[in-house]
Amino acid sequence: MGSPTTTISGFVGHVRRLLYGHEARRAIAWLVVTTLVLALVLPAAGLTFGNSRAISLAILSIGGLAFVLAIVGAIVFGRVVPRKNYRRDRDLARWIGDRAAPVASDLLSAVELADAPARPGAPSNELVEALVASTEHRLAGIDPEALIPRKELRPPVRLAVGLALIHIVALAAIPHLVGLGWRSLVIAPPTPFDGAQLSAVPLVGDLEATLVFPSYARRPVLRMPSSSGDVRGLPGTAVTLRAHVLVPAQAVELVIESTTAATEKTIPAKLDGSELHAEFTIEHSARYRFAITTPTGSRAIESTPRAIEAEPDQAPTVELVVPSEPLDVSNLRRVELAYVIEDDFSVVSAELVWEAGKDHGKKPLAVTPGSGRVQGKFLWDIAEVQVPSGGDVRYWIEAKDNHVGLATTIEPTTLGPNIGRSREYHLRVISPRERHEETLGKQQEVAEKLVKNLGGRLVLAQADDQAPRDDLAKALREAITMLGTIGAAYEKDPHASDALRKALATMRDRLDKLAVIEQKLAPKKVAATRSTYAGIDPRTIAELEDDTIILADWLDRERLEGLLDVSDEIAAHQKRLHDLLAEYARTKDPRVLDEIEREMRALDREYAELDKHRQGMAEDVLDQYVHKDALTAQAGGSCIDEVRRLVRAGKPTEAQQKLESCQQQHDRSAASLDGSLAQLRGDKFSDEQKKLDEVMNELADVAKDQDDIAAESNRIFEAYAEKADEVAKEHRREASKKVTALIDKLRKRLAGINESGLTPFAKEELDIVERRLADVEHMVADGDLAEGLGMAHQAKQSLDTIAGELEAALNDDPKSKFADATQDALDGIEKSRPVAKELIDLLQSLSPRPDQIMSADDQRALERLRRREAMNKDRAKKLADRTKQLGGELPGDAGAELGKRLGSAIDQMGQADDRMKGKDPSGARESTRAAADALAKARDRARSAARQAQEGAVGDEPIKIPGADEYRAPERFREDVLEAMKKKGGVGPDGYDEMIKRYYEELVK
Repeated sequence: MGSPTTTISGFVGHVRRLLYGHEARRAIAWLVVTTLVLALVLPAAGLTFGNSRAISLAILSIGGLAFVLAIVGAIVFGRVVPRKNYRRDRDLARWIGDRAAPVASDLLSAVELADAPARPGAPSNELVEALVASTEHRLAGIDPEALIPRKELRPPVRLAVGLALIHIVALAAIPHLVGLGWRSLVIAPPTPFDGAQLSAVPLVGDLEATLVFPSYARRPVLRMPSSSGDVRGLPGTAVTLRAHVLVPAQAVELVIESTTAATEKTIPAKLDGSELHAEFTIEHSARYRFAITTPTGSRAIESTPRAIEAEPDQAPTVELVVPSEPLDVSNLRRVELAYVIEDDFSVVSAELVWEAGKDHGKKPLAVTPGSGRVQGKFLWDIAEVQVPSGGDVRYWIEAKDNHVGLATTIEPTTLGPNIGRSREYHLRVISPRERHEETLGKQQEVAEKLVKNLGGRLVLAQADDQAPRDDLAKALREAITMLGTIGAAYEKDPHASDALRKALATMRDRLDKLAVIEQKLAPKKVAATRSTYAGIDPRTIAELEDDTIILADWLDRERLEGLLDVSDEIAAHQKRLHDLLAEYARTKDPRVLDEIEREMRALDREYAELDKHRQGMAEDVLDQYVHKDALTAQAGGSCIDEVRRLVRAGKPTEAQQKLESCQQQHDRSAASLDGSLAQLRGDKFSDEQKKLDEVMNELADVAKDQDDIAAESNRIFEAYAEKADEVAKEHRREASKKVTALIDKLRKRLAGINESGLTPFAKEELDIVERRLADVEHMVADGDLAEGLGMAHQAKQSLDTIAGELEAALNDDPKSKFADATQDALDGIEKSRPVAKELIDLLQSLSPRPDQIMSADDQRALERLRRREAMNKDRAKKLADRTKQLGGELPGDAGAELGKRLGSAIDQMGQADDRMKGKDPSGARESTRAAADALAKARDRARSAARQAQEGAVGDEPIKIPGADEYRAPERFREDVLEAMKKKGGVGPDGYDEMIKRYYEELVK
């Protein structure tokens, strides 16, 4: 150990060296930070302000000065200042004392006393040595490294690392910009336009621009005399410039500058004296100037540029209008969709696009080429979409314009047409019958679970093992849960009857009670024995036996009813096909032929569905109840194939005849199936079938009496009509002459109608008018004025219907190429309607009143018939009350349907009573026939409702956009009304009773 002074001096010297190094490192770190900041700021400033050499030099000077100052600062604060501040030991001792408080005073005192000169009153050497020794002892426990403030280095080091990372990222991502910034500072910017002198005034005058647009734009050539030179056009537009040079010129150039890239393009202009001619093609937005070389070789360029604006070709805008969003439809319906497509040039094509899972498809839409606005409506056949029940379909419309596109080296653009897309909509494909079949499949699973559980319990009753019993108990609880799920599914199922819901609910309750009892009997700690479950096992086994039979019976019944549902759909499609074939035979309209193809495809699907249902039925049910002739899917399909062959061969009449034989064959099959279902219900659901048979027998009696009443009413009317003819006999020739003259006048006006302007439906209505006029002429010639008047009313109504149809066609598409022809046809109809009204007025004036010519016997017969009708009405009321009381005791919805249909018949009977009181044989005949028809429909509908068949399951009317055609009735409705009025003596077609009341009243006014 050396002297104390030497030891303290050594410690202080060590700290001094460490402190000098620390300050030097800190100064260097801040110098690095400053350098990195300058390395970021300078190229950025060069990019922003480097276009001027003076500014670039100023930026470089400021940056250099800042770097020099940073170096000087690093030297001063890293070397000079520390050596000045900590050169003396006492100064450093104070610095150490600030960081090591326990030795602060003693260290400073020891350093000062050791360096103090001898003086009077100075401390003794022994005291100084003792202080030094004590200080050295305490300094031995202090680490000089710990005194250095290392934290002061962290901020500059972190800043340096962050700035270095920024540099690395910038050099990797935008090296060209970094290099460009440095070049802008270091290298002088080029002289604009190769040193050409900027001219503040235009160098050319009388500028004329001619624009030739691309062929797809279908725009005429545009000439702009006395132009400013600014041009705007589609990419690909050829521009020709002609101008007068205002200064002497040896050569002229167009300098085109891109607005998006630092590039120039020079195009030489042709110079003829003082006139110049230049051409270029618009590729992208840019600007251009005229540059002139004078005869002396000097160059000048305009300082103010002229604009080249590339006009973008916009994608078409597409609007799709749908009935609702989202839309629920069955998989055999059609949906009306409307669209409006607009483009700045021309719409080339449009198509409906849909996606449903992996399935997708497209349907082209009608578009008039060359039009910038397209609108229309169309029917989308959902049968085109292969989606299972409950599936979701996304659909929209895509439209393409006639854009070609132009690719350039400077600014490439997309080639090909622009595509516009409408908003996306959704529809859900639903099929109540398919959902019902899915629920029946779950019911089949429950039945199998119960059978399996029953078998396990029959074996288990002979053993004491608890584990298998626990497994069976768990399986039974699962089956009970499934029964609840199935019952909930049937709640909203239109094909499920209340009796089925009730049977499943009570079955679930019974099984649940037994499962709870069994669970309570299970021992907790001791082993179970057979005696533990002796009371519950027989009850559970008996219940499972009954329930499996009930489920099997209901499954057989529901499967057979499903067969009849498909059979009903086949019959509906056959009827629709028959009507279409008749319409096509009359009109030869190709659109009707498309509908015929659709119905035949639908029949193919239905026959395949019928065969699928047959395969899903139990063999014992087929053997016991279903006759082999009742399942004719293959024969029916072959029959429709023959119809298809005849249609495609252009033989609609023969196809119609063949279809009639197909319908007869199917009707026999359906009747056999209906009898099979009645037999099955009689064997397995005897109470229901017995009550239904009783109700149907009583209904048959009421219907038979009503048929007799209608026949007697018709006899009285015919007697009245005969006498009316006799009374009017003396006026017959005059009436026939007047009527014939009016009919001829009306026919001439109808012959002058422009048929090319008629819609297919309007043509059909016009045919009906011709037939009704022939009927009027024939009936009046026979003296049957009453019948003739009714036919005249129908002819007038058809004319009114045609007028409404044509007005709607004009409103839908007033710019159609057929609009003029349609307007001509409408004018012809308007000229014909007053003549038809004149014909009605004439027949009314010639017809005698009924109460003036009816005999006393006929009037008494009419009164007796009234009392008989009243008695039959009371019987119908009692039957309606009984069906209401029976309610759910009848199978399916037979009770509700009978009540509704009987109510309609009772209303008609009441109207017949009123007509008979008023001595109106024509009205009495109408009402009694209507009541008879209502009772006949009640019989037919009750048979279908007994098996929960859904009325109108197959419809040909599309789902319309709300409000689009509120003023037009469905075509089928109008045609059926007018045809049925003649065939049924004023009684409307099936299914339109309530709708016809007001319609018919207007028809016969």
